[in-house]
Amino acid sequence: MGKEKVSIEIPTTWNDISIKMYNKFQRLKKRKKKLGEQEFNIQVICIICDIKREMLERMEVKDINKIAKELRFLMSSKPNTDRLQKKVEWNGKKYGFIPNLSEITMGEYIDIEEYCKEAHKNIHKIMSILYRPIEKESSTRYKIEPYSPSEEIEESFLEFPILPSMSALSFFFRLGKKLPIASVRYLRRERQRLRAKR
Repeated sequence: MGKEKVSIEIPTTWNDISIKMYNKFQRLKKRKKKLGEQEFNIQVICIICDIKREMLERMEVKDINKIAKELRFLMSSKPNTDRLQKKVEWNGKKYGFIPNLSEITMGEYIDIEEYCKEAHKNIHKIMSILYRPIEKESSTRYKIEPYSPSEEIEESFLEFPILPSMSALSFFFRLGKKLPIASVRYLRRERQRLRAKR
């Protein structure tokens, strides 16, 4: 019986990791000691390379070890969150970060604030608010689609890259610390006023 050839896409940088992969990997990391090195590597490969365990079990140990070595960057480095990625190519479209946060709508603000209560579980939902398809673009400016929340859009963002997601969250949280208390109080009052109108 001949050997079966399998093509596996192996991510080599944080740019290749989706929010969904990252979330699964983070949960797996918490169980690393329980699993042992080899089982941990197998599960990492299954998650990150999107391959079924049954297929992986038919592979040679040297190939599995080679893939595990390629994926070591997941354990040895963290996504660089120093620079906000304002534009991201994803799914054949160009997405832009909200261009002017001083013009954020109340709906965007309320949803972001709510999702940030459990940011690690809601990264995809937060990104679906912060990054939206670019409608118009010039050399220095761009306009994104209006905010129109939907579960379908939120769920699709599970496949959004983790690198711009982490840089956006980092930027947003740093910004939140710097906002004057008066601005936060104003937005909360405005939110309460809008909720009272409902």
